[in-house]
Amino acid sequence: MSKTSPAEEIRLTDKRYLGAVFTPLQWARFAVRKYGLLESWLAGKSILDPTMGKGHLLEALICEALEQGIKGEDLPISTIGGIEKEGEFICAFLERMSRRYELELDAANFTCADLFDVNKKEQYDIIFGNPPWCNFNDLPNKNKKKYKQLFRDYDLIQDPRKLLLGDSRIELAALFIQKSIADFLKPKGRAVFFIPLSLFLNDGANRAFRQYEVAGQAFAIKSILDLEGNKAFHDISTRNGIVEIQNGQKNKYPIDYLELKNDLWLSQKVAPIFHKQDALSVLGKNKILRIDFPEIKISKSATPRQGINTSGANHLFFFDELEHIQEGLVKLSNKKIQGAILPATFVHALMTRTNFEGEKEARKYVLLPYESTGKPISQKKMESIPHLNRYFEKHKHKLISRKGLMIQSWVRRGIYWALLGVGPYNFKSYKIVWEAYGKCTFNPIIVSGEWQMNQALQCYMPFQTKKEAKLVLKQLKNPIVEQYLLSHKMAGTMNWAQPGKIKKLLSIEK
Repeated sequence: MSKTSPAEEIRLTDKRYLGAVFTPLQWARFAVRKYGLLESWLAGKSILDPTMGKGHLLEALICEALEQGIKGEDLPISTIGGIEKEGEFICAFLERMSRRYELELDAANFTCADLFDVNKKEQYDIIFGNPPWCNFNDLPNKNKKKYKQLFRDYDLIQDPRKLLLGDSRIELAALFIQKSIADFLKPKGRAVFFIPLSLFLNDGANRAFRQYEVAGQAFAIKSILDLEGNKAFHDISTRNGIVEIQNGQKNKYPIDYLELKNDLWLSQKVAPIFHKQDALSVLGKNKILRIDFPEIKISKSATPRQGINTSGANHLFFFDELEHIQEGLVKLSNKKIQGAILPATFVHALMTRTNFEGEKEARKYVLLPYESTGKPISQKKMESIPHLNRYFEKHKHKLISRKGLMIQSWVRRGIYWALLGVGPYNFKSYKIVWEAYGKCTFNPIIVSGEWQMNQALQCYMPFQTKKEAKLVLKQLKNPIVEQYLLSHKMAGTMNWAQPGKIKKLLSIEK
């Protein structure tokens, strides 16, 4: 078997192909061995790669067979197939099989098309794939209409309007897996996919996938392998792994979960803790994590929230320096804006990392053109405040150009200085605040209502009285809360302690 020259090494990603993560041959071969795919293939099972890219998954089967001394003419090459929308990839794959392994594969077994344009025809015993790793929100606008309907067709969303809100983070990988199982996998077939682990470990958008059903047919997750410790995809920050699926069976918990620890594969179990469609928690080898302390009861107004979202205009609202220049006015500056004179009443302290380390003073500030009721100030009031009006008029073009349906709904009403994530809750007297992004420990603290939070970096719960805030804080500091967050394996990521996770621990009054 010939070796790959440096010039033939395939890059893992290519910006021309959205979501494409090309599987390194060594890890494709690892999966072939791990899941016994070669033995199944040689025993007569047919195998399809529904998003074959440059063909490393199918090549891995051939490499493993030849290395075991099986002659090329004895390989059942007529029982492997692939689907790939980039014709150049298929041609290069067929040419490589001929040149490198002296195998002439039948081009008729390889379909050049978008997977969703291929009608259900031949079904396979095994699907071996690596679908795109990106979410709906990453798609170009021209593709979103098509995919909205596809998510609905393949049982991943009931209302396409939800893709404009929290479900915009739903993984395309889920859609490709549903399509592959529904249309190309035999009723009792097996599938092995390289995946972003967010399908299983993230709350929210991927809940529908965790019904484990498509077109009326159930499928079971047999095992999940976490490749994070192996850095199989060196240029990829997305947490990733491999999932093994059995078609025609109902899902059962706990699920086997393998994770690399100190160069050894650690066998663990995963299961949802609260609801069967929740993100999975890694529970250890045998135990089931129990949430065995009383529910934390809160009023609806104290519901956990993310911080302020400027819709891409941080430099117009967030500032690094503040100077009091005269009664009622301050001078604000950041790297892009120097010396903006604005009314002090609309400027608030913005939480930063140092404030969770004991720093009492503000290091950053946020401009909030809002009433204490949580409503943006009106056009009439804006015109009555000269410094504020001049500032926003000066930057109007940038503000009206912000993208997103929700912010544009404000722009259409003429309130182009509006922000997202601002309401009456921002102006409550006290807040329990925690760092929600990139952390490994859960350390909530109480701050006054003056302080504001920054987008997904920090989350908070608002309260009217300090007594109520202190009671809830004491309950949140129960070690089981951090244990629960760590069970999702999201420590150090953007999904460490977002509001959806904390809500599961709360009893919110109706």
